[in-house]
Amino acid sequence: MSQLGIQLIVFGKRGGEDLPGVLADVKAAGYDGAEMGFRDTPDTEYVELLKKAGLACSGFHTGYATFTDLETLKRQAKQLVALGGKHFMCSGVASKGWGNATIDDYKQSAEVFERAGAALLEQGVHLCYHNHQWEFYDLGDGVQGMNVLAENSSATNVKFCLDVYWLACAGEDPAAFIEKHADRAIYFHLKDGTYDSAAQKPLTFTELGRGTVPLVEATAAIKKLSPEWVVTEQDKSEIDPAESAKISAYYARTTLGF
Repeated sequence: MSQLGIQLIVFGKRGGEDLPGVLADVKAAGYDGAEMGFRDTPDTEYVELLKKAGLACSGFHTGYATFTDLETLKRQAKQLVALGGKHFMCSGVASKGWGNATIDDYKQSAEVFERAGAALLEQGVHLCYHNHQWEFYDLGDGVQGMNVLAENSSATNVKFCLDVYWLACAGEDPAAFIEKHADRAIYFHLKDGTYDSAAQKPLTFTELGRGTVPLVEATAAIKKLSPEWVVTEQDKSEIDPAESAKISAYYARTTLGF
């Protein structure tokens, strides 16, 4: 059975200022682990922090630049492995700002990810590209960035962290997209909210079960793949983050069956 994690973004700056307290809230909310980031601290201290909280590390998440520098990437992956993690998420590609990537930017990024993914596999770690809605913008003649990435990289070295909210926001059927890319889809973000799929525009982020993402259908597709981790993610919340985390965990456990 998949383990349930949470992306710490919902806690905002507190994740960096009071990580022990945040992890305590995550544990109290009912999660098995957390998706985190590299910390410039001794690996043993980081390991002890998670151990004390009674949590596992589902993975690391960072931006494109890290994957262009293999030495930095390997050093961060070493810490991830020390924490017991196997998934290294990347958001973004080579471009001048979010949503402005060209076909050539995606092709260049695919080459970077292919090299980085091969290097990570040597350490037992999977590179997982995390989608937003802008990878599905029409770049001309129906070409989409997500397809360019897939067509110019191998399913061995470049996996996907599929975010069901952003898939729905992009106008995709999350369940169908997951099934189509079953060879790459190994890690998932469960996110809810409202959006204008015709305009591919996000509107609000909500706790699970309080938005319009077809979570039940997406979950059915996810469960067929038996991923090690599914992770709740909420970019921001209008209520206390600890309470928000608890609400999403409860929905994921009871309604979605994780």
